[in-house]
Amino acid sequence: MTPERRRLALRASSVALRVRQQYGIAPDQPCCVYDLAERMGVEVRFAELPSAEGVYSPGKPVAIVSSLRPPGRQAFTCAHELGHHIHGHGEQFDELIEERGKRRRYDAKEFEADCFASALLMPKTAILKGLALRGWSPKTISAPQMYALSSWLGVGYATLIGNMQWGMNLLERNQAEALGKLKGPQIRESIVGCECKEHLIVVDEAWLGRPIDAQVGDALILPSAVVIEGDVVEPRDTDQGSLLVRAVRPGIGRSLIRNTAWAQYIRVSRKQFTGLARFRHLEEVDDE
Repeated sequence: MTPERRRLALRASSVALRVRQQYGIAPDQPCCVYDLAERMGVEVRFAELPSAEGVYSPGKPVAIVSSLRPPGRQAFTCAHELGHHIHGHGEQFDELIEERGKRRRYDAKEFEADCFASALLMPKTAILKGLALRGWSPKTISAPQMYALSSWLGVGYATLIGNMQWGMNLLERNQAEALGKLKGPQIRESIVGCECKEHLIVVDEAWLGRPIDAQVGDALILPSAVVIEGDVVEPRDTDQGSLLVRAVRPGIGRSLIRNTAWAQYIRVSRKQFTGLARFRHLEEVDDE
């Protein structure tokens, strides 16, 4: 890394930590970037952007996130746009990079926004806390474990691997490459025990710090002792170790384990929702 990039990365990480401190988000906890943006006074909108990941417009200010991307990518894009906002970069249009492994031409503002997003969503303290709570080690972490950790942090599987390898030196190169070779369907099947074509969110008893956010059609795997309140999810399958449910309608429900302190809200939005982020969990109204 060049001296300039190192300086920008350190500054962005420091700014992300200050933002977390300012808004009461502990460094060892995950962060819902949409809730944070609202508290920061940044309006977040989802829109169909076929050729872009996101857009930031100062003034009001507004961050626009593509509704056509996977959830983890949307969260990172929103955090990236917040990076533009907090660093005063002015209006930005972040084009879509479709080809795997292809990188956009180096741009100091884009690099700084990426570093801010990584530090905001995946601080090293949170990663290490998440591993420790689950009794896992970065030296021996498996693909299903990495997937579960990325679910908790709300980021993409490959994004977390890259951050742990290049940003934190928590993974060796050969280890990261081996984890990266495994594809989503293969990992989801190893977790669920059968074919799972839907986006899967892995929730365990170590899930703390943020609500469980899902989209209609997503699958969620929960501890078998969990009791669901509300009708936003419906059971799909149960075995001795877990409960598999599917998000079926927008709204907010709750999951809890009786006689324990564990309870988490389940917030479900429409698939590829477009509109203001703060309205994404509103229940559908029957016109009749």
